[in-house]
Amino acid sequence: MRHRRLVRILVAFVVAAITAGVMATSAAAAGPHRYQPPDLVAIGDSFAAGTGNVPYQPDDGECDRSASAASSELLARLRLVTLQAFRACQGAKTTDVIAQGQLTAITADTDVVTVQALGNDLGFGALVAYCLDAVPQNPGVTCHRNQVMLPLGGITVQQLLDSIPNRAPAALDGLYDAIDTRIDAVHAKAKVIAVDYGNPFPDPSGWVGPLCPYMDAEELGVATDFANGLNVALQQAAARHGFAFANAAPRFRGLDVCGFASAFYRPPGFPGAPSLPEGARGVLHPNKAGQGIYAAVLAGRLSF
Repeated sequence: MRHRRLVRILVAFVVAAITAGVMATSAAAAGPHRYQPPDLVAIGDSFAAGTGNVPYQPDDGECDRSASAASSELLARLRLVTLQAFRACQGAKTTDVIAQGQLTAITADTDVVTVQALGNDLGFGALVAYCLDAVPQNPGVTCHRNQVMLPLGGITVQQLLDSIPNRAPAALDGLYDAIDTRIDAVHAKAKVIAVDYGNPFPDPSGWVGPLCPYMDAEELGVATDFANGLNVALQQAAARHGFAFANAAPRFRGLDVCGFASAFYRPPGFPGAPSLPEGARGVLHPNKAGQGIYAAVLAGRLSF
């Protein structure tokens, strides 16, 4: 009995050794582990869509999804991600991101979701069209803090700025809750990266380049306060929901529309302003250089 028992032990040992050797040989034959880029879904508004940078995706309606968009096309081209879906759309508010079905692109295979939305909830388009874009064609319209903004119900510019801390949290929590709900529903293990906005104008206390002769210190201050208000709200909401935060705004300093080298499309009437293919769509949005900045910042946030 003792002999048979010893034989069984020896046989089991040999089988285990052979199995381990076969597995090791198979692993060696397969070569080193190959990196699999994470599957990414890009959602949000015109900044995320890359509006202003042609060519756009064919048959995307009025979304203006660009082949130069940072969080989707550029990262995929660099093989840092596999682009699972690109659903960002110009003009989208936080509620539109949900209503347009952008979140349905998130599946069980999704590894990363980039989301950039808030500006349209708080009147970015009206601020551009009514104030900043009106200069110098209509010098009587300014972005001074007491300027009444008729497209936004007759509130003043200062009232718009003051409303950001009160209105932004609810808008972002609604969107971010919906993202969390979708991720849970499809049983995904996705990392969410909330992306901020760069300020297309310089800080009024700093050097203002030669290409902004129509912007005074108060108007520049309005632009700075608006961008900073959005970014503070975005960072705080990301922290509340446990999302990563892509803080690209500091990378745009010195690359505003008032300097010689700009990472944004200049408003019409500014010296050196490019002719945008869709008229005003894309004004004060990141150009291809700006989208490259976003891509670099996002690349640093992809690690898990």
